[in-house]
Amino acid sequence: MNNDHDEIAGKVFENDHIYLTHTSLVRGHLYVGIELYKEEYFENAKRHMKHPKSELYSAMIPTFEAKNTDGFSSELEDLALTVESDKDLSIVLSKYEILLNEISRNEKIVDSESNTFEKKVALVETLLEIAAEEYAIGIVNGNVKNKFEYQDALGFTVVAKNILDEAKSLSSSDNIKIDKIIEIINSLMPLWPSLVPIEKISGDAKVILEAVSQIKSI
Repeated sequence: MNNDHDEIAGKVFENDHIYLTHTSLVRGHLYVGIELYKEEYFENAKRHMKHPKSELYSAMIPTFEAKNTDGFSSELEDLALTVESDKDLSIVLSKYEILLNEISRNEKIVDSESNTFEKKVALVETLLEIAAEEYAIGIVNGNVKNKFEYQDALGFTVVAKNILDEAKSLSSSDNIKIDKIIEIINSLMPLWPSLVPIEKISGDAKVILEAVSQIKSI
């Protein structure tokens, strides 16, 4: 993940949006790590599993303390160690599920107004903007310059879509708008023709930013 985002790390979170952005970025790293592990790109997977703890977790600790919750450090480390030890996929997936449940539990500590449709869309927009930054580093003029940033961009985009899928299950009043936004996000998926690119990629980060503009206009 691009160190530019690490400017946020180390600061006490001033609002729930930043906190949820960080938990979502953790989810994005984990998603690509698991997908890489499934396809037996073990070294790639290990790198992504290390990123949440090294890049993101410490900045969330003040929020955990302020909200009187215990975070998910042990579960995060447990999964990373399981991947590092090349354990069977079934064991890795079990640890992953446990961690996701803990992340979800710690996301519920935010104020209720942070769970409105408008706030969820704002979170989606932020994740896509970060994905665009990562993609721009990963793919330059069609050439693969950094496969890890390219993969991060995919993870953050998938998590953005998952947020909307979950929102759709909670309320029907905004489902038409949610469907439109999901359709926009789905249109981005050709930017990632493979999980580990080895040839030129016909993709540009500008497409992701254009999608954000479309979402803002809905």
